[in-house]
Order: sequence, then structure tokens, then C-alpha cells
Amino acid sequence: MDLLWLIVTLLPGCLCAVTVNVPSPIEAEIGDQLSIQCKPSASGSPKYSVEWFVTDQYGDPQRIATYSNGKSITDPGTQYSDRVSVKSDLSLVIYDVSVDDDRSFLCKVNAGSEGTATGSADLKVYDPPEPPELTMTGGILSVTESDAVEIGSCIGRNAYPAPTIEWYKNQQPLNPPKSPNKDLYMTSRTVREASGLFTVSSTLFLRPTKQDADSRFSCRVVFAVPGGSSGFMESKAFNLTLHFYTEDVKFELLSAMPIKEGDDVTFRCAGDGYPPPSYMIERVKDGTEEELYSGSDSIFIKRNVSREDSGVYRCHALDFDTPEEIILLREQNIFVHYLGPLSVLPQEPVTIPHGKDLQLFCSGDGSQKPHLSWKKGDKMISETSRYRLRDVSYADAGVYTCLATVPEVPGLMKEHSITVAVEGAPQLERGDEVVEVLSEGSMVTLTCSAQGFPEPEITWNPPELKSTQTLNGQHVISTVTMKALSKLMNDISCSARNDLGSAEKKFTLNMNSVSPSARPPQEQTGGSSTAIIAVVVCVILLLLVVALFYFLQKKGKLTCGSSEKQSLAQDPASGELAVELKSEKGNEQRGLLGSRGGGGQPSEC
Repeated sequence: MDLLWLIVTLLPGCLCAVTVNVPSPIEAEIGDQLSIQCKPSASGSPKYSVEWFVTDQYGDPQRIATYSNGKSITDPGTQYSDRVSVKSDLSLVIYDVSVDDDRSFLCKVNAGSEGTATGSADLKVYDPPEPPELTMTGGILSVTESDAVEIGSCIGRNAYPAPTIEWYKNQQPLNPPKSPNKDLYMTSRTVREASGLFTVSSTLFLRPTKQDADSRFSCRVVFAVPGGSSGFMESKAFNLTLHFYTEDVKFELLSAMPIKEGDDVTFRCAGDGYPPPSYMIERVKDGTEEELYSGSDSIFIKRNVSREDSGVYRCHALDFDTPEEIILLREQNIFVHYLGPLSVLPQEPVTIPHGKDLQLFCSGDGSQKPHLSWKKGDKMISETSRYRLRDVSYADAGVYTCLATVPEVPGLMKEHSITVAVEGAPQLERGDEVVEVLSEGSMVTLTCSAQGFPEPEITWNPPELKSTQTLNGQHVISTVTMKALSKLMNDISCSARNDLGSAEKKFTLNMNSVSPSARPPQEQTGGSSTAIIAVVVCVILLLLVVALFYFLQKKGKLTCGSSEKQSLAQDPASGELAVELKSEKGNEQRGLLGSRGGGGQPSEC
């Protein structure tokens, strides 16, 4: 009856001259603002009016808005009373699109004498879902199950139209069937919420295998979007916690090879079962098994191994779920390289007379023939097992070390050291020494250094001198600090003495003529600084003499020729000059008084 009324109502629009163009379908997302066009056309220029209809829940047409004589009127009492309006171009505007707008909209155009016409538009509404909710099955799943078990559920909420759920393993689609079976399937459920949106859920059932221990599972909620395409939201991936028996075990060495004495050796024993099995590590020695470790840790470290630790080691993986026919036993054979004690000739203590020869010899063995060499301190002195000292001196005394290495085993090394003492009478460094002193009372430091064995004793003369002494091997150093006094100029000496002899060294203090007031007393050690000062003083005196000669010549008190030399000698000033020249070197005096450097010939002016 209602359908007949609708046909009758719309039929005249089909027989008249006016036509209507309405685009269909139309797509929109929930919350959008949408305009549905209704474009009439006629042969003349009629005045148009329009009525917009929807069908209600019972299928009956229900008018929602009209436009006539330039006015848009919304029908009261409908669900569109506050959400639609009609524009002057007869189009219907829908504000805040909702799920209920997924339906057909009808426009009826009245063109007066040209008749009426109708058009229909289907509106498709879309709303994406919320991010997927993934629930994983807790506990441990056994790979020995005979049927598929639940591993997780995925939910996509509040979408329109209803979305679908897909399952993935390692980013590859599983495509599980929906009918239950022993290996793989899923169950799905779709619920329409009070809001009109859809919520879908899916539960995955799987009979896990051992290979699934490393697999990553996830789900996707796939939903429709405008334009006929689709989008998706993916959950986080998860792993299954599986229980499976151990089928294989690996026993390996993690330490660097080759192994030498003193190393820490690390073993790793690991089975492929889950939960991991327990382990027992044994050593097989002389046919007897010695337990070294038992526990759940797969790492075992044997510290500071020696040559006795060479041999066979076994690892047992203890998994009582493993069938008896599977052997969970593995072995490792290790060899520990070593060096034996070194033998050195001659044996300590080694004392050699000064000037004699000495030969050092070293021998040793090990797991491989070692390379033997000699060094003194950090200096390598021989790349062989022998080293010969010829005509030994005190400088040859010290510690000599035999070094044994195995080039094929890095880090394997052994040393043996001996101390060589050179026996002889004391020897003092440098002979008698002249020490320049600036002035009376200056402080001066004197050093006496002696070598010898047995250790020499150093004494000073005069005995009241206080000394400090240091010892470095066979080298004894004695030092005194004193005031330089005239009475001690030639009476200072040091003596070094042991059971095999003695040696003496004398010191002479050379006192300069510079007065103490000219320079402050200072400590002197003799040598180059005193000589430099003496040279400077001589140069200054020479310049003074030259200046005096020049002054006397200008005053007419100096005449040329040999006869004038006598008058010069009688002159008081020349007498003072002679005294000054006498205190200088003879060659300087001759150079000043004779232009030809000597010979007594008269000079020409």
C-alpha cells in the first residue's frame, strides 16, 4: 500500500517535461557537513520548488525539508529538524553526518505547468575503528597438544560499516578458516553498539609447533574508507611462550685458542628445549668422571687452568620430557699449553772479578720448544740461550733475565733472573779536580763517586767534613757541602776503600781575586761558570789599560821610540800601568807595548 502510494506520487514526475539530475552514490565520514545536489531542467523557464524526503524505519516516505518562493523550511518533529536546510539551488545540506544518514534521500521538484520530477541519492557513511585491542593467552603452551588451542583475541571497536579482522604470523597472512579443526582456525563476532557503530572480535586457535617459538603474531582491523578502498590498523606483535622438549644440545668453547696455563676457560652448554633444561658438566680423567658443575646456567668457567686440566669435558642436558632415544650428551677436548721451570747457569750468587769473562746459559722446556733469550733491564741483549760477558767492568753488574716464549702461543712466557756482581777494588770517577771558587766564604759542594765490590766505604779529609751518601747497585756517591776557606785550598780529599784496595781523589780550591763585597757568597761546584767570570774580568781590565794609554797619549805624556819607553817607566802613571800589566798575561802586555807583537823594536806613531 505504501509502495503503491510512493509510485503514484512519483509517477507524474516521469511523464512531464521537467527532469531532475541527482548524483548517486554520495560518500561522507561521520561528523562531516554534506550537500546533496538536485538539479532540475525544463524546456521553459518555470519557477521551481522542491521537497526532500527520507524513508522512515517502516519504509514510509517522510518529508524533512522544502524550498518554495525563496524560503527554506525544515519540517518539525523529524530527526533532521535541526540538522538540514535547503539552499536556493534546491540542494539539501546535512550538518554533522551520523550513522543514521546511511540511507536514500529523495527530492521532488515542482515546475508549475511543466509538471514535477523526482530524483534519488544513496548516501554511504564511513567511520574508522579505534586501534585494535589484542589479548594474548597467558601461560605456557605445549607443542605436544593434539588439538588447536586459543592463542589470542583481537577486537576492533566502533567502526562503520562493520570492519573485518585478519591474523598474521611474521608479517604473513594466516588466512585461518572459520570452521574448527585441529590445526588452525578462528571465530568471529560482530556487535552493533547503541551508537549504531560496529564492534568486531576474533579469536585465533592454533596447534603450535617448535618453530613457533620465534614466530611473532599480530592482528589487523580492516575497514572501508570513501572511494571504494580500505584501510587497516595493526596491533603490536607478540610471541608465544611454548613448552617443548630438548632435541639437540650444543657444547662449545667460548675462550680464545690456543689455551695456556693461567687462562680462564669458558664453556657453553645449551639445549634447544623450553623451558631450558638443567646442565651437568664433567671432566673425564683416567676413565673416571669428575662432576664440575650442575645447574640451570648454560655458562661454566674454569679459572686459572694448568697443564693438569688438559683432557675431555662432557656436558649433559637434563630434560626428562625428551624421549630416551635422543642422546643429550656432548664432549669437548682441550689442551693447555705450558712452560716448565727455567734453569740458569751459573747459579746465584754470581760474583766475577773485574776484567774477567763470564758466560750465562739458560735452558727450559714445555708443551712446545720455547724460544730463549737474554735481557738486562728492558734491553734485549741476546736472542739465544747463551750470553757471554768479556772483560767485565763495573758497568756490567746488574740483573740479567732469561726469557722463554712460545711464538705459537701468544702470551705464554716464563722468566728467570740472576744478579751479577763485579768484584774489585774501588774506582773513583774522574781524577784530581780543581774547583773554582768566587771568594772566601763561598759555599761549595764536592762529590766523590766510587764503584767497587764489596761495597766501598768513602771517607773525607779533613775528617770534620759531614757527608751524605747514596748507593745505586755497586755505585756509591758521597757529597759534602762546605765554606771555601783559604786554609783548606789544597787539603781536601776523599778516599774509597774495600777489602780489595783503595783509591783517593784530591780537590783544589781555586780562589778568584774579586772582593766578597762585589758579589754575594754563593755555593760553587767548580767548572765552567767560574772560568767564564774570570774571562770577563780580564777583558774589562784590558779595556781599562787601552783607555789609559789613549788618555796619556792625548796629554802628551807618551812619546814614540825606544827612548820614550824609559821616560814612561819613570813616570808615576806608567809605574802604575806596569803593575797592572804585570798582573795580566804576558802576551797581553807585549801586544799593548809593541805594535809588532814583540821583538823590542820601536814603534812608529
